[in-house]
Amino acid sequence: MKQRARSNEDKQVRIDEILEAAKMLFSRSGYQGTTIEMITDEAGLSPAAFYRYFKSKLEIYRTLNSIAIDILQKLISDSLRKPGMTRPEKLQSITGAYFSFFKENRELYEITAVLHLGQREFFADLDMVPLLEQRAVDVLSIIKGIIDEGISGGYFRKLNSWNSAVSLWGMIDGILLLEIKGSTGFAKIKIESLIKQMFDIVLNGLTEK
Repeated sequence: MKQRARSNEDKQVRIDEILEAAKMLFSRSGYQGTTIEMITDEAGLSPAAFYRYFKSKLEIYRTLNSIAIDILQKLISDSLRKPGMTRPEKLQSITGAYFSFFKENRELYEITAVLHLGQREFFADLDMVPLLEQRAVDVLSIIKGIIDEGISGGYFRKLNSWNSAVSLWGMIDGILLLEIKGSTGFAKIKIESLIKQMFDIVLNGLTEK
């Protein structure tokens, strides 16, 4: 018999069970192919239990987006803790942190970057979108700040630091999407090699006078 949570601790356990089930199902079946009934069946809960914690499938999807950004921001913050890092080393550490996020949290990466694409429902309720977008901007602003420091210190040539930050992020995403599509396999290239090559190209672009 499916039990109702009675304490705050029990409620958090239920929420975590729903989130874990949803993460697995979204990654396996896609956003459109996943239903609330599938999520509650996987979590061993009733549909009524779902609606005690989430108002819709879209809300839980965006909650997973937010969790993904939490994890990524911590990885980036931790990667920059080493004292005495140069600006290029900081950018390389951020690149490595994003790659680590992809490797360690593949399901969350796909939820954040891929699975909602082309789904009209995803844009039907925009309540959480400004917050998620702002958090993405916060991550990009860290990169922009490092590039600005590099320009001021003479490490990097003068260029548009915001465009450069977004370009670096876009190139990392491009390589990660190649891995998802399986293109690195048939091209017989290891993703680690592509990440390193990409960063070398970015660094050359930033430092070329």
